[in-house]
Amino acid sequence: MKKGLITLLVFALLVSSVFAQGTKEDAQATSSDSKVTLTFWSEYATPERTAYVEAMAKAYEEAHPNVTIKVTSLPDKAAKKVLAAYEAGEGPDVFLSSGPDVSAHYNNDYIIALDDYFNSWDEKDNFLSGAIDTVKEYDLTGENHILYIPNGISVTTIWTRSDWLKEAGYPDGIKTWEDFFDSAVKMTDKSKDRYGLAIRGGSGGSKFLDRMMYSYSGIDSLFDENGKCTINNPKHVEFVERYFGLYGKATAEGDLNYGWTELSAAFDSGKAGIIIHNLGSAEDHDKAFNGDLTKFAAMGMPLNDKGESMNLMIQPGGMTISKTCKNPDIAWDFIAFMSTGDQVDEYARLWGSIPVYKPVLETSDWIYSKPWFEAAAELLLNPSTKYYKSYKFLPNISKIYSEMDTESQYVMTGQMTAKEMLDNWAKMLQDSYDTFVSSK
Repeated sequence: MKKGLITLLVFALLVSSVFAQGTKEDAQATSSDSKVTLTFWSEYATPERTAYVEAMAKAYEEAHPNVTIKVTSLPDKAAKKVLAAYEAGEGPDVFLSSGPDVSAHYNNDYIIALDDYFNSWDEKDNFLSGAIDTVKEYDLTGENHILYIPNGISVTTIWTRSDWLKEAGYPDGIKTWEDFFDSAVKMTDKSKDRYGLAIRGGSGGSKFLDRMMYSYSGIDSLFDENGKCTINNPKHVEFVERYFGLYGKATAEGDLNYGWTELSAAFDSGKAGIIIHNLGSAEDHDKAFNGDLTKFAAMGMPLNDKGESMNLMIQPGGMTISKTCKNPDIAWDFIAFMSTGDQVDEYARLWGSIPVYKPVLETSDWIYSKPWFEAAAELLLNPSTKYYKSYKFLPNISKIYSEMDTESQYVMTGQMTAKEMLDNWAKMLQDSYDTFVSSK
């Protein structure tokens, strides 16, 4: 048996032992002699994640002998399978979902809102408020219901060559967006095939471009209070002009077609001093620099001219309850168990996310053993960190991003202005919003 699976089984036994010592009130939730069966589905399930889910179900069952949890692990995104099951009235009682799915599930009356459960829960104040606010975005009715309990988030990360920044006069790293632009130029030495920045000009680039724009401007929503798209705001035009203005000046010419693979390779091979991605690439960078933490570092979005770090709260998801679930109170009790303590700590580690349950976020050993995870935790726990409302649940958002990837290349090569691109982007988003949100 693999070491990871042994660890999970030991972990499950420890959790079961601790959980069995819960309060009398907790025990009353499932103290009935009647037998209860919950169906529980999870997606993106690797073998190690499956072992974790099964171990957690077993731990819960041992503490609640009248409850049986039937686990179904799905190896990839399960959107079509789950929707088909819901349509047939055979959806899972509890679903560990990726965030954007829940809008369609709630819109079609397949899952229930969890507001009453959450608001009466004594753990509610232990969750990052920004995470809960982001969950409410997925309610297209505009009533801001809590549709799932978030387990963890992904943090947009600026990876930097800290040794190069020191040489360029930034020994403490990048603090502001002005530092970002200035240092990218100062770190560039074309005679050494060394560039201060690598731009993701190819596939996926626009998804990170909009995060940078909103960080730069400090605008807190893709649509304002009147439902008008803000992506073509003059501050965003200014940012795109400055950012793409670095192409060929502080970047390599090949950046025009860079996807993630090329972006990472440029950073790891010593050809780029700054890239924008997320924490998922941490181990690659650590390996490339042989664990030498004097050479690279991670940070969240720089401070804008308002003195704020505006970020996108990216949520891998959480757990929902089906409308057809016959025992929603017990389903909630299971969700509460999975969303707190050591259980959610292990979930976040396995899914590569940062916990939003503050007692774990503040103390977890694996987070504070690596500087990039620690930096993410400090960012999330900082009360001055802000988040913008992104509307990533819009059904045709992927198509819009794909078109903007192409138009970004036109701006980089001077075939289109930044304003033209952002006006086109705003029109597409506005049409989508008017169709899928305003009409609800």
